[in-house]
Amino acid sequence: MATTRPLRTHPSRLGPLVFIWWLAAACGGESVVAPAPSNPEGIWQSTRVGLSESTLRLANDGSFTRVVADLAGSGCESAAGTWRVEGETLRIQVSTVNNEPASAAESYPFSLEGGRLRLDGSSSTEEFSRISSMVSCVDYGFGSWTGLLRAEVDGAPIDFAAIAVRVDVGGGTVEIEGLYSNEFDDRRLVLRVDGSPGPLEPGLFTVQNVPRATDTFYGLYHPEPGSVMFSGFDTTRLLPPGSFTLGAISAERVVATFSFRGNPRVEGEVGPGGATFVEIAAGRIELTYR
Repeated sequence: MATTRPLRTHPSRLGPLVFIWWLAAACGGESVVAPAPSNPEGIWQSTRVGLSESTLRLANDGSFTRVVADLAGSGCESAAGTWRVEGETLRIQVSTVNNEPASAAESYPFSLEGGRLRLDGSSSTEEFSRISSMVSCVDYGFGSWTGLLRAEVDGAPIDFAAIAVRVDVGGGTVEIEGLYSNEFDDRRLVLRVDGSPGPLEPGLFTVQNVPRATDTFYGLYHPEPGSVMFSGFDTTRLLPPGSFTLGAISAERVVATFSFRGNPRVEGEVGPGGATFVEIAAGRIELTYR
């Protein structure tokens, strides 16, 4: 009667995974895979439909930004500061709230699972999903731009109300429109800087009416916005001097100084009283979205 012998296979002839298992068993041990370190870097958002929305940006340079929108109450709060990870704890140091100085330390045990970030607070747990871009309180439209927009127009100081501020930090542009109005007259001021391709950073922007110019500044002043006979003064003709010094910029804050000479936008036109130019000096901007 034939005897069946067990099949003997040399480990070197096995597949790579089987060989690793055989080697671990032969040594009396078990294979161990170390867990990947948790890194919450990125932009995260948590939404309670119709109630609130919280967006968190943890940048790779250690900076932190948070926007919490009260959708039910039409309110919004922004905060900024720094962040770091200690083990499985996310630590946040808040330095500004609504663009005003503040100081607060926050700690959250956190976990990352299935592309979601979970933060465990003292009274509740919040789960965030990753998104592609950060939002600001301006995006929700619950507030308004407040602060200082002032300039001397031919030597006379005028305070303008900021009626429109369009900031695109990533795209490298900011535009500010101001209006002075009383029972006798209206006056309009428009300031625009272009640092594209961006991002927009503090620095000097000048009037440069030449092709392919970079870091440019445009200014317009209209003493009679409703006039059909006069188009206003601006910096598009005759290469007038003008500069805009950006001191601070964010989606919710603009600080700058400016000055420029404006010539008639349309050749041959003259302003009120026969004026052929306007001098805008000592311009100041300190605007915050609240």
